[in-house]
Amino acid sequence: MEENYIETVLDTESLLKEPENFWSGKVQSGKEWHIYQGDVVNVLSKFDDESFNCCITSPPYYWLRDYGNDKQIGKEETVEGYVGVINNVMDEVQKKLKSDGLLFLNLGDTYYSGKGQSQGKDAKSKKRRFGLRAVDKSGGLGIGLQKKSAIGVPWRVAIEMMQHNWVLRSTIIWHRENCLPEFVADRPRRSYEYVFMFAKSRKYYFNREPLITKNIDEDVWTIAANGKSEVNTAPYPDELVERLLSIGCQEGGKVLDPFAGSGTTLRVAIDKGFSATGIELNPEFCKYIVNQLNTLA
Repeated sequence: MEENYIETVLDTESLLKEPENFWSGKVQSGKEWHIYQGDVVNVLSKFDDESFNCCITSPPYYWLRDYGNDKQIGKEETVEGYVGVINNVMDEVQKKLKSDGLLFLNLGDTYYSGKGQSQGKDAKSKKRRFGLRAVDKSGGLGIGLQKKSAIGVPWRVAIEMMQHNWVLRSTIIWHRENCLPEFVADRPRRSYEYVFMFAKSRKYYFNREPLITKNIDEDVWTIAANGKSEVNTAPYPDELVERLLSIGCQEGGKVLDPFAGSGTTLRVAIDKGFSATGIELNPEFCKYIVNQLNTLA
C-alpha cells in the first residue's frame, strides 16, 4: 500500500499528561485532518471564526452511556443542565461555521424511570448503566415528569438552540434499520433517531440533487445501524455521514465534529475529499482515531 500521508504529528506520550493535545495529517490530495484532545468549548474557542463549511456531530446522549470520564457531557443532574451544556457547545460551533454553513446534529431521547438504581443488566450494552442515574431518581427531574415518560431531550435542545439564533431547517428521521431491539413490552420499540439540520443564516449551501438521484424520501432515511465499535462509543454509520456531506457541504470544504468519538465523521470526510477537524475529550478515543486515519488507503 502506498503511503497516503505526507505528514503526521503524533504525541501519544504527552496525550495522557496534558489537558489538550493535537495531531494532524495531510493526504496526497492536500486535504488535512486535525484532532484535538481536550474540553470541547475551550478548544473551539481557539479556532478562527467562520472557518468551517459544515459540522456533523452527535453529542453523548443524556444518561445513556458512561464513557468513564468525570468531565463527560451527558451526566448532568437536570435536563436543563444538559440542554445548557449542549447549547454552550453549539454557540461556539455557530461562531466557527461560515455564514452559509450547515450543522447536522444527531440526538436520541431518554426515558425517565424514577424507579431507583437498576439491579439488572442491560443486554444491549454494559456501558448503559452506571449507578443511580438522574433519570432513575424520584422527583420527576424537577420538571414534573411522570415515571416511564420520554423526556423529549432532542426537541428540548433544538428549541433552545433556536433561541440562540440557529435556524432549524429540517428534521431528518434516521430509521435505524436492523438496530438492536429495545427490551420493552408496553410501547412500540424505537427504531429511529433525529438528525436536525440547522443553518447559521437564511441563505446557505444545500444540494438536493443527491436525494433526487437516490429517489428516496428526502427526510426519512433508512440506513442500517452500525455494529459494535472497537472502542466504547456508539458510532453512526458511514452512509449517514456520506449522505449528509453530499447535501450539506461544498466540494472540498472543511468539516467539523466537536464530539469526534471513534472518528466516523472525520474518516468519511477525508475519504470523500474534505478536510476534517475533530475534538474529543477521551485520550484513548483520540489515539484510536489517529490510528484509523493513518490506515486510509
